[in-house]
Amino acid sequence: MNPPADTRANGPGNGVAINPSDVSDVMDVENPRRVGVALSGGTAKVIAHVGVLKALEEAGLAPDVLAGTSGGSLIAVLYASGLTVKELEDLADEVNWRKLANVHLPKLGLLSSQRIEDFVRELVGDLRFEDLKIPTDVIATNLLTGEKTVFSSGMVAPIIRASCSIPQIFGPVRVNGGLYTDGGVIEYLPIETLLERHCRVNVGVHLGAYMDFSEPPRHLLGMIMRVIGLVAVRNARASEKLADVIIKPDLRDFGGFDLKRADEMIEVGYQCGLAAVPQILACLEHEESLWTKLKSKLRPRSQDVTESE
Repeated sequence: MNPPADTRANGPGNGVAINPSDVSDVMDVENPRRVGVALSGGTAKVIAHVGVLKALEEAGLAPDVLAGTSGGSLIAVLYASGLTVKELEDLADEVNWRKLANVHLPKLGLLSSQRIEDFVRELVGDLRFEDLKIPTDVIATNLLTGEKTVFSSGMVAPIIRASCSIPQIFGPVRVNGGLYTDGGVIEYLPIETLLERHCRVNVGVHLGAYMDFSEPPRHLLGMIMRVIGLVAVRNARASEKLADVIIKPDLRDFGGFDLKRADEMIEVGYQCGLAAVPQILACLEHEESLWTKLKSKLRPRSQDVTESE
């Protein structure tokens, strides 16, 4: 049973505060962004994001803005590039780890992540963020500053590679003079980043909500993933509080590197996404009601000037 979504403590729509004094900063009146979706990391489990996007699309809630961390950034960019859900489903059935990693033993990791960049280029070429059909932010961690970096411009392939480069497993990636590793180290669930896009409703898809740490790691790879998982879960707790709706697919039955059960993970994501639709619609209705009331109270600036004269 998947407890699929939580509305936040302050009620529906608390992710965007509408204030008449800065309304132009909060929302574009002519082209409001209704739904923003943040996709967490999750290694192979990020395939479940495809199911969530499918459910939202069918409900007429396709995201107007996306933010992605680690493997979530890969799904976000591919979807934002124009690939359909069906194409993503077919791709999930075909992908394997040989396409995404190779044993090259870089100095700072067990594997090289070059194949992730090559994989993205095979699918979308030398696409730039500026050319995506949906505005998308990708989060990576800058090892030279210790800070989060949000990428929303430039070539997508090397930046996806950087965001997906799990520390110690993959070596870090140089981009524009910085040295980057997995964005999940700082923001596993990129709600804080999504809020900067000022959507009416901010939805987070948290794939690590049911991580099970009860069994001890059995090998080096397991130890690395345990540490990364603990870091991710901790910073995701803070991110959850910022969202209007959190979707939490229960993926405990799937391994973090199991790419052979793509159809099952997509179905779990799909059912969880469907279950969250009423809550998202409730949040939208609440926000749009507030916005309608606010607009009725606002006067054009030109009218104020005329009256003052």
